[in-house]
Amino acid sequence: MLGKSYLVVANRSEAKILLEKDGANDLESVTTLVNDDGRASDGDLVTDRPGAVSGASGSVPGVDAMSRKDASDTEADRFAGTVADWLDKRRTTDKLYHVDIIAAPSFLGRLRGKMNKQLTDLVRHAINKDVVNEDQQQWVDYLKDAPKSANS
Repeated sequence: MLGKSYLVVANRSEAKILLEKDGANDLESVTTLVNDDGRASDGDLVTDRPGAVSGASGSVPGVDAMSRKDASDTEADRFAGTVADWLDKRRTTDKLYHVDIIAAPSFLGRLRGKMNKQLTDLVRHAINKDVVNEDQQQWVDYLKDAPKSANS
């Protein structure tokens, strides 16, 4: 192995980033990125001023209710970008060998969408599971059982 390998365990509110050692049998915590708004509802993130009533989308010219992106989705996209930027910074400053990702299915798609090609090419495993609150041994077991990504 010629560089560092990272494991990212994430969902829309938290991303734990660990350094893989001994073939991913040992994990060392590097950082935890937290999205304080990750569990907030749209109403908590975006509200009208007290007493104000928004017009229905059908009554506002140029507004289509189906094209509106929820504030919580926007916040999850922003957080996915933060995680991807952190990894890409490591790719350019450290010798990054590969990245393994275990993430909630909806967040994994967002994260992949924010990663550039160079970073995407370093993804070895991408596992659809929301297991941020499980212990490290469980994450190691998921990695051992995972098939290799199409990128490897």
